[in-house]
Amino acid sequence: MSHRINKLKSNVYFYSLEKTDDINLCLCQLVKKLYKENKNIIIIDNNDRLTDIDKLLWSFEQNSFLPHKIIVEDENIDSPILLLSCKNINKLDIFKNYSEIINNSELPLIEYKTYINIHEFVSDNEEHKKICRVKYSKYMNNNFDVIHKRYNEQAI
Repeated sequence: MSHRINKLKSNVYFYSLEKTDDINLCLCQLVKKLYKENKNIIIIDNNDRLTDIDKLLWSFEQNSFLPHKIIVEDENIDSPILLLSCKNINKLDIFKNYSEIINNSELPLIEYKTYINIHEFVSDNEEHKKICRVKYSKYMNNNFDVIHKRYNEQAI
C-alpha cells in the first residue's frame, strides 16, 4: 500500500506496537534508519525517559554509533540527533534544520504543519492507546497527512 505524500504538509506516522515490543528499542531502530538516510532527528519525551533513551542510543547495538545529545538550556545545536524534554517543546522553532521528530510526549505537535515528519509510537496498553487516539484525532482535524502502520523493522 503506498501513500501519497504532500511535501507542503507535515506527515504523521503512527506505529502500533505489539505487547512484546519495547518502545525504546523500537525508537532506537527508527532513529538508526533515519540517521542512515542523513536525516536530522529530534526525540521528544519526558525528562526521566530521556536519560534511558540516551543510554540505549549508546548501547542498543554493539557496532553502531548514533551521535546524539540531550538538549538543555541554550546549548549549541551540534548533533544530528537531539533529545528534547517535553518541558522545552516550545523551543522547537530553533530546530528548523531537523526534518524528523519522534514524539513520545502526550501532546500532539499540531503547530508544526509544514515540512516535518512526525513519528508516534502506540504501545499495546489501553491507557497509552487512548492518548494516541486523541493525538491522532487532533492531527486529522488539523489537516496533517496521517499514516498508520503496524510496527516492524520493514514498516519504518
